[in-house]
Amino acid sequence: MQTGATRFSFGGVQMSCVDMPGALDAFFDFAAEGRGGYIACTCTHGIVDSQTNEKVRRILNDSLLTLPDGMPTVWVGRLKGVPVRRVTAPDFLEAVMRDHRGRHLRHYFYGGAPATLERIVARAGTMVGADAVVGSFSPPMRPADAPEDEEVLERIAEARPHVIWVGLGWPKQEYWMARYQARFPAVMVGVGAAFDWFAGVLPRAPKWLQLLGLEWAHRVASEPRRLWPRYREVVPKALGIMFREFIPG
Repeated sequence: MQTGATRFSFGGVQMSCVDMPGALDAFFDFAAEGRGGYIACTCTHGIVDSQTNEKVRRILNDSLLTLPDGMPTVWVGRLKGVPVRRVTAPDFLEAVMRDHRGRHLRHYFYGGAPATLERIVARAGTMVGADAVVGSFSPPMRPADAPEDEEVLERIAEARPHVIWVGLGWPKQEYWMARYQARFPAVMVGVGAAFDWFAGVLPRAPKWLQLLGLEWAHRVASEPRRLWPRYREVVPKALGIMFREFIPG
């Protein structure tokens, strides 16, 4: 379901060439059209996994937009001559909520712990209006590609959202969005850890670390036991993919 937006390849993943204003305009256009589909927010973790998982690569490439969530995705795009800027999941969620157009949409939040979800719903209600938040659901822990209960899908459909914010983390949210995009005319947006930041549960990295491409290091320092094993593998593999983009063979 790719759009006509310009894309550039990073490790075989077709990243959208956007900035925040362009991403917002495209998002609100998609929501107004009511044709469904999903937006992915992808950093180097997604690029690395796509090298050995054809399914996740196809999901990222079939999106309405695949936003450049990490600075390495921006660096690769700029080295290829495209005017791309970083659009992170937390920044995008915040920007939609602050945009006057967001008040005219029906928002549904899927994912996150129950307590986190309560804080998200409360904060979103103050930003877009309580009537614009039409539902939320905190799913149980389960495998990445596990099917959703039909009752839950019917409940979401009955809420008639224009946008479904999906905070399951990579790659669960991508599997979920790709699997159920035909069930709803809503735009689904996979925002992962943005739920924790939007709710104020976890602190975000300082802006200077983000611009240096080191937000991952701040996340590891915040949750070392959970995240260090992941990034210990992802970072060197991502550097290798970046190297091969410009020095093939």
